[in-house]
Amino acid sequence: MTLFKKITASVAVLLATFSLITLAQKNTAQATPKLEVVAERAYIYGLQQAIFYGQRWIYTQNNVKENEIYSGVNRIFWVRKQITPDFPVVTPNATTLYGSGFLDLQNGPVVIEVPEITDRYFSVQTMDQYGIFRMIVGSTFNGTKARKYIVVPPDYEGNLPSGFPTTDVIQWPSKTAYIVVRMAVETGSDKEIKTINHYQDQVTVTPVAQWLANANQGVAQTDKKVKHGKYVIPKGLSDYAMGQVDKQTAEQYFTLLHIILNDPTLTLLPDSSLETEMLAQLKSVNIGKGLNFDWSALTTEQQKSLDTGFKAGFKSVRTTLKKNLINMNGWGLIRNSGGFETRWMDRAIIADAAWAAPDKNISHSGAFLFTDSEGKLLNGKNKYTMTFDMNNLPPVTEFWSIPLYDANGYFVANEINRYTVNSFMLESGELVVKEGKLVVYIQAEKPNDPEQAKNWLPAPVNGMRFTARFYGPYVPLTDGSYKMPKAIKVQ
Repeated sequence: MTLFKKITASVAVLLATFSLITLAQKNTAQATPKLEVVAERAYIYGLQQAIFYGQRWIYTQNNVKENEIYSGVNRIFWVRKQITPDFPVVTPNATTLYGSGFLDLQNGPVVIEVPEITDRYFSVQTMDQYGIFRMIVGSTFNGTKARKYIVVPPDYEGNLPSGFPTTDVIQWPSKTAYIVVRMAVETGSDKEIKTINHYQDQVTVTPVAQWLANANQGVAQTDKKVKHGKYVIPKGLSDYAMGQVDKQTAEQYFTLLHIILNDPTLTLLPDSSLETEMLAQLKSVNIGKGLNFDWSALTTEQQKSLDTGFKAGFKSVRTTLKKNLINMNGWGLIRNSGGFETRWMDRAIIADAAWAAPDKNISHSGAFLFTDSEGKLLNGKNKYTMTFDMNNLPPVTEFWSIPLYDANGYFVANEINRYTVNSFMLESGELVVKEGKLVVYIQAEKPNDPEQAKNWLPAPVNGMRFTARFYGPYVPLTDGSYKMPKAIKVQ
């Protein structure tokens, strides 16, 4: 090789090396976004987990007198009467009675037993900290016979009882879970509520050691002592902010996120490159497993960046919620198509708007209505009608329910104690149908016409909104192609 060729080859190698270095530098720059960008993405990433942690604290650790929901670990808080305005939860559904609580799997599996329920819809669902419902069972899904399930934590090496078919062995990805039980309320009579309460009493949640010691049977909740949760409570979070993420500051949120990432019961997703990247970026401010996060030790610039990103994340979730709703003839249908492992914004939206709603429209779907047919905000100072075609009712396998709330999402007391219209009322003849139409009268004052009064849905005197539920929805109620009736202002 001539000297010229050697020099040319050397220059080519140098240029190639320089190009690779430049490309690597560009990739590094792209892989290390500004801290405020990291903070905004971290808010979207961690919102569901933060609410999960806060709710677990309310259910298992916040044992103050004012907290009716406190029930300890491996127990269920039951709503034992039909929901009315005194129920302290946003957008409740008066057509079901709920039961909910938190499982603690640190000492091994937990057995969930459900009695035979043949006369109504019921479901038992469990959710991990990412908002993913990994167990959905009940009348719609696997029948009405009495069943028992065993929820097994990761890396459990003990023997499992032999009496469980593999279909009822639930391999759980972490050592904690949220459980929610729903049972349909059809008439709301005292007799029916008593029947549902009897079913509730037969649902048991029992650590496997206690289950075995009780002759392979669940221990009734009334026979179990309340076991207080033992989870780290971050310093600097007031009781109010711990329970409500939207009241937190950036300092409180990122302190909580750091605690979550160090909680031994909250196992990270396996082989998630997105999560791994997120955690790597958070290390720059010492947020992460084994690190020592201290807000006061951050520079003023770092604090400002985290605060900016935190506020941007909050705004982005609220804005995207409205943009992402599927337009169902004026109603906003929630997009629940799963994939919460990677679809962080979808996960955050459900956490923010309807925490503990299923990640997939398998059991039920939901839709919001804020405006009338003219696009104006609903207000109880006006009168509205909503007309259903009896030949084109919401297509469901189970039932539909259309509750009405004030502008903040709470029921408002009224003289007939009616907070919803639903398919059960229609089937029982409680509502009047004329000429193949069901006309619902939505107004603050009771109609003078007796037939209209039977179809009256009392409205709050000011702002209001609907949040409909469709149990066992057909495709048109998940893709938005069903023509849901609008609220027509009476002139």
